[in-house]
Amino acid sequence: MRQTVRIAVATKGHGQIDLHFGHADAFEVYDIDPEGRISHIGQRQVEHYCQGGFGDEDKREVIIRALADCQGLLVAKIGDGPKNRLAAAGIEASDDFAYGATDEGLRGWFATLQTRTV
Repeated sequence: MRQTVRIAVATKGHGQIDLHFGHADAFEVYDIDPEGRISHIGQRQVEHYCQGGFGDEDKREVIIRALADCQGLLVAKIGDGPKNRLAAAGIEASDDFAYGATDEGLRGWFATLQTRTV
């Protein structure tokens, strides 16, 4: 069944998916409906997770709570540890659309989600 989903994006701005998960101080959050209409929901402020070669587990958990209502997360890059922890929380992180336009990435991710749930 097709439904509206919520997706977060790690971005430096300018309509690009161009920020590493661990370097994000905020995530832009969007809803996309089955017709492909995108609505910007807002921004979620967080403290970045990467601490110079290692990740702060407490900060990662705060980020996961901040994104708890999202089904997806688009990033430029993400390590296996954070990606697996997000997946365990029901958030699918993807770097498949890295350095592309936000709208195209959102629609692309949504399309692949729909093909898996049909």
